[in-house]
Amino acid sequence: MTRCAAIAACLALAGCAGGAATTRYYTLSPETPPATGAPAGTSVRTASVWQVAIPEMVDRRALVVRTSPNRVEISDLHQWAEPLRFGIARTLAADIAARLGPGWAVVAGQPLGASPEVRVFVDVQRFEAVAGRGVAVEALWSVRPAQGARREGRSSAEEPAPADPAGIAQAYSRALARVARDIAGAIVPPGQGTP
Repeated sequence: MTRCAAIAACLALAGCAGGAATTRYYTLSPETPPATGAPAGTSVRTASVWQVAIPEMVDRRALVVRTSPNRVEISDLHQWAEPLRFGIARTLAADIAARLGPGWAVVAGQPLGASPEVRVFVDVQRFEAVAGRGVAVEALWSVRPAQGARREGRSSAEEPAPADPAGIAQAYSRALARVARDIAGAIVPPGQGTP
């Protein structure tokens, strides 16, 4: 009798586990088509998205969506596939590189070896998804060349987004592409290059 009860309990637990919700993972992605490779013999300049700071409220794996002025939902079933600050740095680096063109190599983080010619620091002041409306990204940034004057700026971008998490991730990617455009324009000012 005890053995039958144990088997029944195991089957019941297996049935519950089978119906459990699945966690889904999302990434940010570059929006600007990548530049083609530099011609042979061309020197390549280097830049790095050296540091990214983000608001504490969104500094987590779970997606955060504002549902009212004083309420947010944090969903453990919808998560970023990597730490958000790394995803933002990676996406910005790829979009900046695409804007600057094949004469530039742009990486995320602090590379080993030779220091990059340009370091980019980004302080994301707002990274917010509002249910049923869209996303907003606001960032202060500074471009610090190894030689020459530091340039600073502020970027703000809003993008509409459907209510689903995948649509929110895509909207964030589009907004970050606009931030990257501003930063690329500061790395190579108008009239001096491609952006």
